Formats: sequence, structure tokens, C-alpha cells
Amino acid sequence: MATEMNIRHAIATVLFLAAAAVPGSAQSLRQGLLAADLVVVGRQVGKQAHDAEVVLHRLQVVRTIRGDANTAVIVLDWPNLSLHQRPVPRQQRLYCLKDASVTAQRLGLPAAAGPYFRMVGHPGSNPLVGQEIDADPVVGFARILAGAEAGAKPAATAADLCDLARQGDRTVRTEAAQLLVERPDLRSQLSVVQWSQLVARASGEGEDVDYKIALAELCAEQRVDGLLDGLILALGQVKDAEYARCVGRIAHRLRGEAATASLRDRLQMVKDKDERAALLLAMGATNTDSALQALLQLRATVGKDAAIEAALREHRTVKAKPAVLDGK
Repeated sequence: MATEMNIRHAIATVLFLAAAAVPGSAQSLRQGLLAADLVVVGRQVGKQAHDAEVVLHRLQVVRTIRGDANTAVIVLDWPNLSLHQRPVPRQQRLYCLKDASVTAQRLGLPAAAGPYFRMVGHPGSNPLVGQEIDADPVVGFARILAGAEAGAKPAATAADLCDLARQGDRTVRTEAAQLLVERPDLRSQLSVVQWSQLVARASGEGEDVDYKIALAELCAEQRVDGLLDGLILALGQVKDAEYARCVGRIAHRLRGEAATASLRDRLQMVKDKDERAALLLAMGATNTDSALQALLQLRATVGKDAAIEAALREHRTVKAKPAVLDGK
């Protein structure tokens, strides 16, 4: 039985360490919304080839979120560009569009048939929208940003984004948190109570890793008390390589060289091999001299160990290179 348990732990540790090479899927709806000249809910209702390189999509505008739109617009598409984003027939979607009137003029397209746009192309910036448009969370997020662009008070925008980040729909909550990370002017509008709520949400989330990381990064920007301890404890539940890296980065940002002591104290208390691997990877991700010395001491004490070697590889400093090469 003991041998079987050891094998299971070994397999789980290997899978955890292998996950370090698999990046998360990043969405940037917020960037698409901010970059767009026109944001609408629409449906593709027609398609016509202009020439061998350009296709014209007729987009029926169902609801305008930001900008001025007719009942229909023409979206330019270059189908030979494999990574190019294009309208999807018969689906109701959010469209983030950039003005393409200059391009249309260069192509010789008649102005009366326009207006002409192109899609911004950011990942996640063309999501599906439900039939109940006003209740759709993506539309709600888009309206918050549109309101901010139109002059809404920063405090109101920050409060709306905080609510989305803390308890919004899964489709938008991560982006709301990421937007607050990117906007210190909005973060400064949040109250102590709101920050406490965000920390509690960051500490309690255990399923959606990308969301947990976004909340952790947000709270770290504000240097909220008690954040790091909660994130370290969560490594026992969220044994994910990207989350471990996030904890390491935040630990370095908040405590510098002293971050190693916080992780080492927890390491001495755990018996679960997966949690141990996560703590070691977080220690390596701090990129501190103290972490490198602690990892080398552990290697000298216990011998070569997959989790320790992975942590040393994660320590991306020049000083760590000899230790990594020695491990190989």
C-alpha cells in the first residue's frame, strides 16, 4: 500500500511540474473594447468577395454599445490571413471594430455602401452574446468601459469593476480584475472594505486558476495586509504551476529577500508532496539570493529531487545556472 501511495504521489508531482510548460489561455476583451472605435452587438447577414484578397461582410447592428452606428456596417476581411478574426454567420456576437474608411477608399469601395470597419482582432474580443442582451455579462462589462470612455465618474467605474471582479460572471470577472491591475487611477478609488472583500475572494477561490491569479495580482498591487500568507496557504489546495509562479512573484514584490523565510516556514509544516512541490516552485520563482541558497541547502540535505530541480530551473538568475547545469 505504501509503495502504491508513493507511486501516486510521484505521478502527481510529475504532472504538476509538467504543467509549468503549459501557458494559460489569455483573453483580452478589455483591450479590444478600449481599442475599438465602435462596439456593437451584431449578426453577420451577408458576405461578398471584393477581390481575391478582400471579403466584405455585412453586419446587422442589433445594439450599439459605444460609438455611432447605422443599422448595418461593412466589415472588411482578409481571408488569406489565417490568424485574422472575421465575422461568424448567423451568430449574435459582440463586435469591437476599428474604422477602416481609409482602407476602403484605397480599395475603391463606394462610400455610400459603408460605413467600413475591421475587427480589432484581440483574443476574446468577439464573444457570443445571449438573446437577453441587457442581461448578458459581456454586454454589461462593455457598457462599464463605454461609460468610462463617455465620462463616468472614476469612483463609479471602479466600484462596478470591483463588483464584477469579486462576484461577476465567469466570462468577465477575470478581465475585470486584470483591468483594475492595469489602471492605478481606478484602483485608488476603492475603499478599505472593498479591498478586504477582494482579498477574501482571492484567498477563497480554488477552481478557476486564471481568476485566482488575477485577483492575487490585483491585491498585490495594493499591498494589502495578510494577502501573501493567504496565497501561500492556498498552495495546499491549488497545486498549479502558474499559480505557484504567481505566489513567488508576489512574495518577492511584497517581501524581497524575506520572502524565502515565509515559504520555508510553510514548507517545514507540510507533508503532502504536491504542496511541497508547489512551495518549492514558488520559492524558485522569487528569484532571490536567499531562495537560491535555501534550495541548494535542501539539495545538499536530501539529494537530487525532481521538485527541487524544477525550483532551481525556475530561478532565472545567472547565479542559478551552475546549479541547474549540475542537476542535469
